[in-house]
Parts: sequence; C-alpha cells; structure tokens
Amino acid sequence: MPDSSATREGMKSKETKFNQTSMKVAHDLRTLVRKAAGATGIRRHDLSDGDVLLLYTQNSIYRARKLDANRFAVSGGWFDQHYGAEVITSIVGCTWGGSSIHRDFVASCGMRVEFGNRVLTSVLKRVVRVPAALLN
Repeated sequence: MPDSSATREGMKSKETKFNQTSMKVAHDLRTLVRKAAGATGIRRHDLSDGDVLLLYTQNSIYRARKLDANRFAVSGGWFDQHYGAEVITSIVGCTWGGSSIHRDFVASCGMRVEFGNRVLTSVLKRVVRVPAALLN
C-alpha cells in the first residue's frame, strides 16, 4: 500500500504543474484578447461584393475577389501551386498563427489569413483593397 504522505506529495506536484499551465494559458488568452482589441485590418462588413483584396504575405501574393457574404474567388500563392486557377472558397478569418482566430477580419497585417479549405498563409505584410466600382 502506498505511503499517504508520498501520495499527497505527488498530488501537490501535479497541482503545481496544473496551476502553472493554467496561469500561462490565462496570460496568453489575456494577451490575445488585448491584441485582438487593438488589431486593425479589413473586416467582413468593410467589403462589398466584387471588391478585390491583394494580399501580400511574407512568401506569396494572393488575390481574393468577394463573391457574396461567405465566398471568395482566390488565386495566387498556394492556390496557383496546387490548382493553377482561381478557387472558390471562404475566408475563415485571421490568426497570429495559433488556434485562436479573429473571424471578423478577412485581412490584417501581422496576421495570417485562414481560408475555408484550411490553407493558412504566411504573415501578411501588405493589404490592398480595390473597390468593385473601380474595376471594369
């Protein structure tokens, strides 16, 4: 039968590890919330159907034309490498690279864009919005 003091010591060390992990997660969550509140970029409601976004990332350039509320015709970067043509997909939102995603943003410098097919871009360096009214 195990010594009850040894069992208590084992429980204390597990509790300490749990509390340290919980504090780190809480700190990271606070940081994410603070970053999200101060983030700037192009939000879904900023775009009209037909608007085009040019997304300049660390590694590629993407072109995303808004078709309707949830669909974009996307080309460039990964899509050109794998399909060689425009692909219809959604933009889920923007992320700093982890599992937290800002769903209101479709593009924000310093963040990554996640598309509906789970493609995640490298970090956005520049975003250009071309209103549909300026396109032929």
